[in-house]
Order: sequence, then C-alpha cells, then structure tokens
Amino acid sequence: MASGLLTEQEPREGENSATSFEPHALFTPSAIRGGAYLSLRYGLGVFVSLGNMLVMTRWIGPHPYGLFVTAIGIVAFLSNLARAGVDIYLVRLEPAPDQRIYDIAITLVLFISAALSLLGAISVPLLIRWFHGSEFVKPYLTLLLSIPVTSITGVVMAKLERELNFRSVARIELGGQTAGLVISAILAGAGCGVWAPVAGQSAWQVYVFIATSAATRMVPRIAFDLKETRKMLSFGIGFTSSMRVWQLRTLVNPLLVGRFAGADGVAFVALAVRIAEALGTLRLAAGRMAIAALSRLQNRREQFRIAVERASLLQVMTQGPLLFAFSLAGPLIVRHVIGMRWMPILLLYPFVAAGVLVNSVYNLQASALFVMGRQWTVMGSYTLHVALLGLGTHISAMNFPCRSSPMSGRKFRSSASGEST
Repeated sequence: MASGLLTEQEPREGENSATSFEPHALFTPSAIRGGAYLSLRYGLGVFVSLGNMLVMTRWIGPHPYGLFVTAIGIVAFLSNLARAGVDIYLVRLEPAPDQRIYDIAITLVLFISAALSLLGAISVPLLIRWFHGSEFVKPYLTLLLSIPVTSITGVVMAKLERELNFRSVARIELGGQTAGLVISAILAGAGCGVWAPVAGQSAWQVYVFIATSAATRMVPRIAFDLKETRKMLSFGIGFTSSMRVWQLRTLVNPLLVGRFAGADGVAFVALAVRIAEALGTLRLAAGRMAIAALSRLQNRREQFRIAVERASLLQVMTQGPLLFAFSLAGPLIVRHVIGMRWMPILLLYPFVAAGVLVNSVYNLQASALFVMGRQWTVMGSYTLHVALLGLGTHISAMNFPCRSSPMSGRKFRSSASGEST
C-alpha cells in the first residue's frame, strides 16, 4: 500500500487489477490530511485575497491598481518562466533527489531568473512605446527584483510538495499572503497608491522564501553539473513550453487591454478575474496535488483514469454554485462594498466565471497528461486557447470606446465616473 493521495491497491490472486480497484480506496489518511491542509490554505486564502482586494479597490482605486496589475502581470510571467519546469522535475524524480541535486537546480533557476530580470529591464523602452506612457515603469522595475527570490522558492518548495507535506505548504503560503495584506493595507491607508500592492507583493515573496528554507532546513548553495542540468532542462523544455504557452494568457490583460483601454481597463478585467478565481480556488489545490499524487498511479491506467474523472466531477460540483452565487449577489456587493466606480466588472464577470468553471474540468486532465509525459499534447491545446483568447481580445479592444486612452487612463476614468453618477 503506497502512501500519498492515491493508493496502489494490490489485486488479489486471479483478479484483474482494474476490476478489483475500488475508487473509494484512492484516498489514504495521509492524502486526506494533505488535501485538507492545502484546501484549507486556499479556502482561507480566499478571505485574505478578498480582504486585499477590498484594500486595493476602495483605498487606491482603479488607476493605481491597474498600474500594479500591468507590472505584476509581466513580472509573474517571467518568474514562472524562470523556474523552467525544474520544480516539477524534482517532484517527479525517482529516486528522491539529494541535497546536491537541489543545489544544482537552485543554481540553474538563479541563472535563468537573473537573465530574465535583465531582459525585462532592457525591454522598458519598448513597453513605454507600447503603452504610450511610463507610469508603470518604477513599480515594474521594483517587482523585477523579486524574480530570483520567487524562482528559488519554487525549487525549495518542491521538497515539501514531494513529501506531500501540504500542511507546511499551506501554513507558509497563507502566512506570506497575510503578511502581504498587512503591508498593503498599512501603505494604502497612508496614501501610497500603487506602491502599497508593490510592497505587499515583495513582502509576500520574501516571507515565503525565508519560511520555506526554514521548513526544509535547506540553505541555497551554488553547484553545477552539466549532466544533471541537461536532464532538468530536457524535461523542463517540454513542460515549460506547454505551461508557459498557457500562461501567455495572463499577458493578454496587461499588454492588450492595457494598450487599448488603459490602466483602468486593466483594473476592471483583473478584478473580475480575481473574484472568479477566488471563488474557484479549489481547482488550484486540486491541480497542485495532482502531479505529485497521480505520479503514484501512472503505471496503473484504469485507476489513474477513475481518479481523474471523479476529481474533475467533484470540482465542478463544488465550484459551480459559488460562481453562480456571486452572479446573483454581485450588484449589491459591488455597490455597497467595493464601490460604484467598479460597477463595470459586472459586465465582465459572467464570461470570466464560465471560463473558470470550464477550466476546472480540464485542469486535472492537463496535470494527468503531464504525469504521463505527454507535455506536447497539452501544448497543442494551450496554444490554440491562447491564440483564440489573444485574437478575440485584440478584435474587441480595437472596437473599445476608449481605445485611444493611453496608460494614464484619463478618458476611461472620466467615463466610469459618469456612469457612477
């Protein structure tokens, strides 16, 4: 009997393993505890995220929030790219990696993250021309400094996820999220504008790095081995290509919406997405656990299939009612809690919520394909998705009534104020 989320139940003599398998035997006590901790982390994270959202929306307003979303959208993409799939490689690696392997992985992502940070800084003149404004530059350059920290944290965190130690993962990430909220709230109340979320984001990443290193008792060291590096990159190229193509969708809002609708337009889209993703947060916990857990059944295809199907159904049943509930209560919540100037998000939310719900169905399936080593299959579907999203957004943005609005967002703000009155 293997430990972990999914149990490899030994068939009795003379029985086929597929017919003797009982779906309810998929979950072990350690898996239930791990899943509960991670789900609790995401559940509590919803409340922290909502608190942070209220701080950002009511205290700093759409325009500064849009500038932050523009900057963090680009930086977050580069941070994920810098990991190069090395963290997932460490989770899947058999036998368990030793300290030397982790040190080689840290060195590799540190080099990649430094190169991407430099590339991001060099691209500033091009971004200024693209957005027709430079308000985002200082927050953007500040957030670029967090890329090496975030990338190394991903490698160290892989050790906890490999051990299915989601209790520590949940505690650390929730603590970091809370620290970011406190810093953001203090600075937003002091009138620091866009620098409130920038400081909160930075504090969050630093906290998680320190806490993860302490929990794993791992001190990052520089080490290099060409053979091991090639193995990591060999897996990472396939994994990164598919996942980063999928994550290109996160650039659609800051780059396309930001260009045509300004910072305020970015803020409205971002808030609608944030609300829907907060309510559909269980899909993140499921996807997070899937790669580590399903890898234990990758050679038992029937059990593997049943596990994915049941988990996908559970996600839809739990998330659908939450997403629908906000559709009903949204007008009251926005008007009395978030503020009248955010009313445009109600036009966007139904489409975003539908996307989150559909994505929850395929989230686990994509994780399962990764476990099976079929990264390129996932990449094909992700490429089509991002292409359609980008094309549709571009066509819509070109016909947006405030398409002439620069990054300053003045016209959009004036229009929003008119609607509010």
